[in-house]
Amino acid sequence: MSYGLIYTVPFATLDNIPCVVEIEKEDYVGASTELTAGATPFTIDIDSEEFLYTPTRFSTAKLQVVGSDYLQSLFSTAYKEFRVTLKKNGVITWCGFIKPELYTQDYTAKTFTLEIECISAMSVLEFIDYSIEGESKKFVSLWNLLQRCISTADGQYDSVFIPHVYASSKAAYSTGENVLANMTLSEQDFFDEDDKPMKLKEVLEEVCKFLNWTCTDWKGDLYFVDVDHSGIYYKYDTQLKDNVETQAKELLVQDIGFVGAGHFLDILPGYNKATVKCSNYPVGQIFPDEDLDRLKLYASQDKQSGDKVTAKRFYYPNVYRLFHYSPQGTALSDEQFEAYKNNPDSLMGSIIIKRCEYKIVNGEPDISNYNWENLIQVRRGTQKTGSNYTWLSRVPILTFESQLPVAAYLDGAVAISCSVQVTENDDLSTDDKKRNGYVRALCEFSIGDYYYNGSEFVNNSTIERFEIKFPLTDITGGGFGVIENTKKLSQPYDDLTGYIIELPKGKPLTGEVKFCMYPLQPQPGNYTQFFAGVGYYIKDLKMEYKRRNDLDDLSDNSDRTYENVLNENYINELDEIEFKISSYNNDGVCYSKVMLGDDYLQDNLYNCILDDTIRPEEMMITRCINHYSATRIKLTQEIKERADLTPITKLSDTFLVSKKFICTGGSIDCKMNRFECIMIEV
Repeated sequence: MSYGLIYTVPFATLDNIPCVVEIEKEDYVGASTELTAGATPFTIDIDSEEFLYTPTRFSTAKLQVVGSDYLQSLFSTAYKEFRVTLKKNGVITWCGFIKPELYTQDYTAKTFTLEIECISAMSVLEFIDYSIEGESKKFVSLWNLLQRCISTADGQYDSVFIPHVYASSKAAYSTGENVLANMTLSEQDFFDEDDKPMKLKEVLEEVCKFLNWTCTDWKGDLYFVDVDHSGIYYKYDTQLKDNVETQAKELLVQDIGFVGAGHFLDILPGYNKATVKCSNYPVGQIFPDEDLDRLKLYASQDKQSGDKVTAKRFYYPNVYRLFHYSPQGTALSDEQFEAYKNNPDSLMGSIIIKRCEYKIVNGEPDISNYNWENLIQVRRGTQKTGSNYTWLSRVPILTFESQLPVAAYLDGAVAISCSVQVTENDDLSTDDKKRNGYVRALCEFSIGDYYYNGSEFVNNSTIERFEIKFPLTDITGGGFGVIENTKKLSQPYDDLTGYIIELPKGKPLTGEVKFCMYPLQPQPGNYTQFFAGVGYYIKDLKMEYKRRNDLDDLSDNSDRTYENVLNENYINELDEIEFKISSYNNDGVCYSKVMLGDDYLQDNLYNCILDDTIRPEEMMITRCINHYSATRIKLTQEIKERADLTPITKLSDTFLVSKKFICTGGSIDCKMNRFECIMIEV
């Protein structure tokens, strides 16, 4: 996105410092026009929310222009159409955008003042959906989320200040570790069950709440403020790459100087109960089921052989991705697939069907209603000449169409269950042969970079496969062979049956779940390809994930609440704080849980304020209780606006001994150099 300068509005401060407001238009090419500033050219209002740990504290601005032109070209219909930048003596002091469809002017006078409302650059994130950067959802770091929010805002910020508070350990803290780059969570946390995305501002707010920080834009810079931290801040460029160390300064308001008589002192109430609720976002059903009653019909077919009739209805899949092949074994395009509608039984590969078999007795069907079986039909062999066949081997026949949940999985198991019916008949009608032995199929199952090899999950560059078996002993032609049950009594997964894939205990595997099935193959030894059938039918295919049932304090699918009460005889409670990003506390498989490296973040995040490890949720409780257990002072004073007053500056007043304050909002008149500064005791 590029911007071109379309208007400039120059003015000077009371101290005769030159200022200019630059208005740029998206994709504009041409000369700029100078406009005349109004009596109050530019004012900035900073959000003055009294709760110190509010996740964002952004600003708005008003620009006054005098003239006889209605400047309808500035009437914006998009939040990022016109970019506004205030420069004071050449230094960026505020950046944002014109608020669309909203400005005020005198309509009757020949010369009038046009008042244009603006919002800070970071505020536009409220109107931008979160979107994934790749082809599919993945795990993303908190650091990357901050980078995304800053870059998407398109503000002309000079620097970004981030406190050095957290680390993976005390030793790592001393090295300057950027632990946020190693703290990750699933992008699905930013999409609801219907895949509707959060706005980027909400994503930013959730990250800041989790870190107990406040994001605020301030005089051309962006700050992530930790009100309890008085140590190192890193000053980054807007790409969050290069940085230098800096520390918060202290200022005496009397040294700053006063410019008005508007001075007020308020007493803010104390609170003795703080509650943090973690809104867990459970994964729910990992492996979706195909509902044949909702599928679109592909073709219908009724075949009669003697007195036996096989009725089939063929369908386009929804949940599954099914693979189709030519008689030579090459993959078919969608267009080529459509050409098989007149003879779908000849299609190599897999297709979803409903099947009903019945007989003709005395010229009439021996059934009064169709008794449909829901199946997946697979043709694995095609006759070339005589008894020579082409067989499908290591090519996929089935996987899932949509991305399966991207989450962290541990302490559980996946079961694959289904049964197969094998036929050697070329028309895929069921045969009457009695079989012994077994047939087998290769499968792939992976979570992220870890593949299951039949006994364990391994991380390597080779795609691992494992074998599932279907015993056919004493199975006659119309019977189904059930998948071999590998569940052991010692495995703590009640009611789980089928081929069991056990996940590592205590070690989460993160990433996208993938599954793929390959065609049946005959039992090794003296078995021909026909033993696995010219074709076969898969019935009741189901995959299920289940947590271990021998874990203590497991709270699947429920929110978790942390709270602290100082005096139960009298409770004055803070508003409940909701976290949509949280640490892991035996919560089951949730999208909302943060990873630290290759394991869950639990109570092991070091912070320099306590010089100890603690959960971010419990840290928020600790902060609130420490700050709000007693009343605090709020000051409003009209002071001079000066560059070295920032949101991390500790302020003091000679008349309030031993009290320290931080600026939590106010209003700046840029021409008059006047700052109505709101300060809260820390």
